[in-house]
Amino acid sequence: MSDMQKNASPGRPKGCLNYPPEFKQRLIEASFRPGVSISRLALDNGINANLLFKWRQKWVNVN
Repeated sequence: MSDMQKNASPGRPKGCLNYPPEFKQRLIEASFRPGVSISRLALDNGINANLLFKWRQKWVNVN
């Protein structure tokens, strides 16, 4: 698991992690670099690839 990840937040369902915005932003930016495998990037950072795809989609819709 990445050192930038946080433990589960109080009041959140068990197993539901809350990731710091800096962690999300770093992965989103890295995922748009040419030649980067989103699945590999997610795996290397201890998250599910579907979660990274979800973060990317939200980022695209906001920007």
